[in-house]
Amino acid sequence: MVLKIEQILIFVTLILILSIIGINPSSKPAINSKGDKEVLFRDFSLFELKVASEGKKVFAHEAIKHTNYLDLREVNLSDENGHNIISTRAVYEDDAVFMKDDIVFTRNDGLKFTTKDLTYDFGKEKVETFEPFFLEFNGNSIEGDNLKYNMKNREISADNIEASILIPTSK
Repeated sequence: MVLKIEQILIFVTLILILSIIGINPSSKPAINSKGDKEVLFRDFSLFELKVASEGKKVFAHEAIKHTNYLDLREVNLSDENGHNIISTRAVYEDDAVFMKDDIVFTRNDGLKFTTKDLTYDFGKEKVETFEPFFLEFNGNSIEGDNLKYNMKNREISADNIEASILIPTSK
């Protein structure tokens, strides 16, 4: 029995067609670039320990630990210098906290400002927002954009400021 080249080619073609039909390609979900969820915490607390001072404290109603960051809900952050920040949502990554939604920043001397978006860089000890803000201090009120607050030297700068300043009168 002699096989002709046409018969061999038909046989090889049939094997190829059957192997292509038999292969089931599978789809794999994309991996999130920020990492996958690892652990869920309820009533989360994080304390920075320092000699001779309390350090920074972070409290959250809920915290989700991802590979590279923490996703926090109902956040209350305070430090040893009397700064306190309350936020609905925050992401703690590297040496900074990125906060969103209903942020209230207070200082122990009465300064208070509210905004919708805030970045707190722990290393540089700076707070900044690119959203509109409303600041209150000693009965004065200031509205503006792009607030930057250097916590080391207590300098505040902002753009597009509209202020209502009360000047005490002497009798």
